[in-house]
Amino acid sequence: MHRWFFANEREYCQVRGIDDASAFDANSDKAEPEIVYTDWPFCVTTAKPLQGNEYLAITGNCDVLGNWQPKSVHIMQASDCKCQCACQCIKFEATVRIPRNKDIEYRYCIVGYDPLADNVIIRFWEVMEHPRIIRMCHNMLRHCEVFGKIDRNATDINVDRGWATTETIVQFRIFNAPFLWLKQAPRLLYIYIQPMFETPPERCLGRTMDPVRLTMPITCRRSTINQQNLQMAFTEVANLNFSESLHMQPKQGVRCGPHDLQMYHFSLAHPLETLYRLDLYTYAHKAAPDEPSYHYGYGFVQPTDLHGSEGWLRININCASTHRPLIEMSLTYLIIRPLESIRCDLSVTYERFWSEKHLPMEIGHRGTGNTYRLGDDVYRENTMFAFNRAAVHNADMIEVDVMLTKDAQVVIYHDFVLKFALCSAWCVEKLLTEYDVMICPFEHFSRNRLLAMGGRKRGDSILVPVESFCYDELQLVQPLRYVSASGCSTVCERHLLNQKPFPLLRDVFNKDMLSLPPNVGINIEVKWPQQDTKGCWQRHSSKPKFDRNFYVDKVIEVVFRYAGNRRVMFSSFDADICIMLRYKQNFYPVLLMVQAAELPVQFADQRVNNMENAAFLASIMEFFGMNFYTSTLFKQPLILGHIKELHMQGIVWGSETTDAKIRDKLKRYGAVGVTYDRIDQQNQVGEELRGYVYCIDSIATRNHVKNLLESEKLIKCAKG
Repeated sequence: MHRWFFANEREYCQVRGIDDASAFDANSDKAEPEIVYTDWPFCVTTAKPLQGNEYLAITGNCDVLGNWQPKSVHIMQASDCKCQCACQCIKFEATVRIPRNKDIEYRYCIVGYDPLADNVIIRFWEVMEHPRIIRMCHNMLRHCEVFGKIDRNATDINVDRGWATTETIVQFRIFNAPFLWLKQAPRLLYIYIQPMFETPPERCLGRTMDPVRLTMPITCRRSTINQQNLQMAFTEVANLNFSESLHMQPKQGVRCGPHDLQMYHFSLAHPLETLYRLDLYTYAHKAAPDEPSYHYGYGFVQPTDLHGSEGWLRININCASTHRPLIEMSLTYLIIRPLESIRCDLSVTYERFWSEKHLPMEIGHRGTGNTYRLGDDVYRENTMFAFNRAAVHNADMIEVDVMLTKDAQVVIYHDFVLKFALCSAWCVEKLLTEYDVMICPFEHFSRNRLLAMGGRKRGDSILVPVESFCYDELQLVQPLRYVSASGCSTVCERHLLNQKPFPLLRDVFNKDMLSLPPNVGINIEVKWPQQDTKGCWQRHSSKPKFDRNFYVDKVIEVVFRYAGNRRVMFSSFDADICIMLRYKQNFYPVLLMVQAAELPVQFADQRVNNMENAAFLASIMEFFGMNFYTSTLFKQPLILGHIKELHMQGIVWGSETTDAKIRDKLKRYGAVGVTYDRIDQQNQVGEELRGYVYCIDSIATRNHVKNLLESEKLIKCAKG
């Protein structure tokens, strides 16, 4: 009989090595022994208050523990905590029949559980680098474990918030007291938002039921199944001025004053059947310190009011006593829908993982940096050639910019628009001194068609959004300058092809097209245009045409399908894009990028145009960290210390980082990565070009342009 069935003392064992395992190989021709199972007792305590129908659960690498799948966790049962100390912890226990023919790895998680629909929401889960483990030789005498701690005496709690598995996440933002006072004098208001679940009335003889039921927190865990079924809605709040994490809203609501940036975070199992009741509270003008607030007014947000992925609402608030219109208020919303086409489990995560033993990373900006000319050669940004060249010169990561084309292909490109020159193709050689010139066939890029696609005339050029073109159309673009190469024609053909713009993101992960060493990571900056404080769109862009959920889903799907084991990080200047990247998956880290603080025109979004607000947002949403501009860090060197206190990391970028001494200084400050141009050069030689310009050929100029292209290819392939 196996020892673990009746052991009466704790024992510790070592992992069997290869030599030990070889003893079993000699008898491999014998019949496999029958798998023995053991009823293993699990016990865990948590000091975190649980809401409604939140439970502790177990997930692990065997069938009975769900094989790490979030929908198949094993729910534990609450029990009385019999600690000797006067603690406030909550204890959960479970007895699970586990196999003893292998080591069992497992983690604890807090879930929202609907027993009627058998639906599970991952609320929080343990994110230690290595999961807990039950060795084959362990017995059952174990201490009751602590949620988030491998060692009971540890000070750090390794717990992260879950991600959208089956639930939908909705965020409301109420910034700077957005109230329109009709006949009332302005006053300080506190807002409590309650999700409400609509159900059809029950069919009873002579009796009707109220079709709207509140999803209030359960005060007693011994509630009926019907009550629990209505509890799959969790509401949390945070103030971006000072909050470090989301927390449950108090009964009287949270303050929404002129300087408050309140964010409401809802996790909903049934978003299409959920409406929201807004209750406004205030205090009397001469209220005593112990006087409670009184109900001022109320309003509703219907689920049909929320369109697409984001928007803005104006809500009528009625008086709580007379029920007449009192004031109007506005709010902004964001909807994050689960991405079911990818597989995320609870086995491991790198969302916030960083080992202090790691050296700071050298990151190649757009590969080898902004497009520059060195002699007759043009080193082009965001191309396969640039990425491979950065990797050859010992880059730890390469930074790429991605966006979607009209046919939803994820391409690598930096600018939001293509700049088409109105001049004739006869003068393309004059543009080569300042621009990286591209040639476009007139059959697909006529001026009338460009204007019909949403192009706008700006001086001597037409600006057309990248999202107006299909990927096949972008592949027709031909560069007029290359970097020279040597070798046979086949090698040279691939060499020139790798220098074309608009590579696909999936091609970066293709070993046949880009031979990046496996240790080189990729920082994917997801481009999304923003408005600035003057109301203008960023870099001549315009309002995006894509739905935000669809846009982010396409990028994540490519990464999960093709990235394999390669290190990947996501980043963006857009706060909502970062939030979606964080809550649609639980594997890759996310960085919030911020502009230089000294720029005269900042983004209009208050969450990112202020450094403190951005830091609190990144902490609340549990990002990996932030990406700063160099000058910001030099003016506020303590900001990295503040970021570290919020359990985040910092990466730095900017024109100053081309200086090796500056990079060393930033690393001493505590930056875990430095992004800079021309990582392939120590002396930073070359002349930076002003960007791309696209010239359209014609029947009259086609032969001239063709001769220029053929001559360039012949010259660059002949060099060596």
